[in-house]
Amino acid sequence: MKCLTGRDFVFPDYLPRFSRSFDFDILHMLLDIEIDIEGEAVNGTVRYRARARRDGAKVVLDAVEMEVLGASHDYYYSGEVIEISPQWRAGDVAEVAVSYRARPRAGMYFVRRGGLVYVWTQGETEYNRYWVPIPDSPNIKFPWTVAVTVPKPLTAGSNGVLAAVRDLGDRTAFVWEMKHPMSPYLLAIVAGDFEIHRETCGRATLEYYVPRYIAGDWRLSFYNTCEILKFYSEYLGVPYPYERYAQVIVPEFIYGGMENTTITVLSDWTVHDKHAHCPYGDFPCPELEDYTSDPLVAHELSHMWFGDLVTAKDWGHIAINEALATLMEALWLERSKGRDEYIYKMYLNFKSYLDEYSRRYSRPIVINVYKIPDELFDKHSYEKGCVALHTLRGLIGDGAFRTGLKLFLERYKYKAVDMEDLRKAMEEASGRDLEWFWRQFFYSAGHPVLRVSWGYSDGELRLRMEQAQRDDSYPVYTLPLDVKIVYEDGTRELREVVVSEREVALRARCKKPRYVCVDPAFKVMKVLEPQYPLESAVAMLGDDEVYCRLQAVDALRRNGSRRAVEALATALRDKFWGVAVEAARALGEIGSREAVERLVEAYGGVRHPRVRRAIVEALGSSRRKEAAEFLDRVLHDSSESYYVRAEAARALGRLKWEFAEHSLKRALEYESHLEVIKRGALEGLAELGAEDALRLVLRHAEPDVPTPVRVTAVQSLAKFGPRKEVLEAVRRAMRDGSVRVRLAALAAALELLEPRLLADLQELAERDVEGRVRRMAREVAEKIRRAMERGAEYQRLREEVERLREEYRKLLDRISHMER
Repeated sequence: MKCLTGRDFVFPDYLPRFSRSFDFDILHMLLDIEIDIEGEAVNGTVRYRARARRDGAKVVLDAVEMEVLGASHDYYYSGEVIEISPQWRAGDVAEVAVSYRARPRAGMYFVRRGGLVYVWTQGETEYNRYWVPIPDSPNIKFPWTVAVTVPKPLTAGSNGVLAAVRDLGDRTAFVWEMKHPMSPYLLAIVAGDFEIHRETCGRATLEYYVPRYIAGDWRLSFYNTCEILKFYSEYLGVPYPYERYAQVIVPEFIYGGMENTTITVLSDWTVHDKHAHCPYGDFPCPELEDYTSDPLVAHELSHMWFGDLVTAKDWGHIAINEALATLMEALWLERSKGRDEYIYKMYLNFKSYLDEYSRRYSRPIVINVYKIPDELFDKHSYEKGCVALHTLRGLIGDGAFRTGLKLFLERYKYKAVDMEDLRKAMEEASGRDLEWFWRQFFYSAGHPVLRVSWGYSDGELRLRMEQAQRDDSYPVYTLPLDVKIVYEDGTRELREVVVSEREVALRARCKKPRYVCVDPAFKVMKVLEPQYPLESAVAMLGDDEVYCRLQAVDALRRNGSRRAVEALATALRDKFWGVAVEAARALGEIGSREAVERLVEAYGGVRHPRVRRAIVEALGSSRRKEAAEFLDRVLHDSSESYYVRAEAARALGRLKWEFAEHSLKRALEYESHLEVIKRGALEGLAELGAEDALRLVLRHAEPDVPTPVRVTAVQSLAKFGPRKEVLEAVRRAMRDGSVRVRLAALAAALELLEPRLLADLQELAERDVEGRVRRMAREVAEKIRRAMERGAEYQRLREEVERLREEYRKLLDRISHMER
């Protein structure tokens, strides 16, 4: 069955992978290192107290590209693995030691900022092996002591609690004690010139390591940390498991954050000013936030339970860590901002997964056929896994769900687990057999697709639901659904329907319905393709359930008539900002003159910055030049949100306005959080495709430009087509020292689909040290080869699609005028 492996994820050379087995246990690790700042190296000795599981067992440590200076016993070093051979029998305990020097290409990074060097590590998935000899697998756990020596005035942080600080003259040694057994990838070290701020939260000490070059108000990013920690402890029934929680800001971090036990490392991109957070009012502004670090802070903090306290035993089960953390992040949103915010987050998570499903591949959430561990950290593990768990919560109830999580954490604390362990805990908590649920949502690729239509005649309601998922999905799902029927007289009822066949029809004698809403609380993960009567969709915009209103917006978007445009225009003033955002996007997709007029008219009455951003984005999607002057005013209004102005810049470029180039060049000078206005201007210039625009984009792709801007510039190069200078710049970016820049180059290569880049892509796929880069390079190369096979037919289809889109917009305009 295709659903067992999915589509386009598994390459022909992929083989099943299973948890690594060890012939020894680690009782304790003692690591003593000195960081060589100038040499960008680490010198150290690591000592393991180990116990043999069998006679003559070898202690096998991963150690990539190191200089091994000596070991306590006979050893063999391959350049990737050290095999140490104590003379012992099963049950014996011995200490083994390795002295070494490493200049790591991965795992440990040296970044210059503000005249000083900042050092940080990133172990997940299997990168700590580049700077310390270690059994680098998630299914072995042990406590450790780490001593880090750094030159003054640097401070060094690590996991656990600070046990000692030793003054060594021009150097300082910091000794950290991690007494709880943890997986090796969670070992972390940071060093730099930090201001350290502390506060108490219950029994835990919270720490914030802020680099001295940070000028903004870092507290805006972390002001909810204690409240989030308290909420998780209360919701899970398991108090925060450690003595300390530190959040460390570092430059050029390759992710948003990483949840090393007790010491989360975060990108300095998360630090922002008040205008980024609350552009239209004072801080805090929970109802009108634009940019917020809460999701990042909440996600990483939840990993202290899911990922650290209990850990996926191998990467194929990484949803244990990531799906649960993504769900906990959403549960904090529900607690802090309400149910509508939570449901909309589930809606967006599912759409995010669907984007990966349609553009890249499908696979089961849990899969053991893979090659690169990093490739499993995708929207299937995070977003789809989260929505599957949300569906489980709706099925068994929040009470049983919380009981199951508590049981899971307490039973398996400080252990490595798999998804079956979670299933058994949930079955015990709910008293229900959940194997069917696991099989269709966690162990199969794809998702349910439900086509829904209804009609009413002769006093009878006829509701038809048809499963229409692709062949890479579970053949026929079991979906327990609620159906909400709202009658013309305002009364309503809720009926339960179990869709367990390819097609289900519900017939009921009843009063005349005003509308029917399937799964009004969005309890079940599925794609819903509503074919609702126009007036029923209009009426459903007034429903009290946010998911019903979102369904109505989708139905009206599909309809596209003048009546639909009028209704969507009213939804721009919906009481919940998420519905207004989706209504704006629907109007932009319809793209008629009337839709554009309604968007411009609504803008001034909208207070939420994300709705304003969606309106501006929609105006750009409409491709209508009559919106250009309005967008130009938004772009140059300094009182506006940074992110709204950035979207206006992109929109001006898409509209191909005659004065756009001049306007966008001015915008390159504006300061903003993460240079988002400048980046939006570069994207807008790239849409124009002019020679001057190309020169500007190429200049901003140079190494002396800040990384966020470089990333945008490199990715935008694809808009200019496969010119010689574009291909040369993309090739240079593919070999850049920044992982983010290399990934941007791959995104550009994907858009270019240029066969001349195949050799470069092949080199990256085989040799790049970063797993994400290797996977993406291979994917892009495969797509180029497929495009070459399609050849001219592919290009003709693309041009035909664009022509059809334009004809559709013109047709809607004509219909709109006739209706008037």
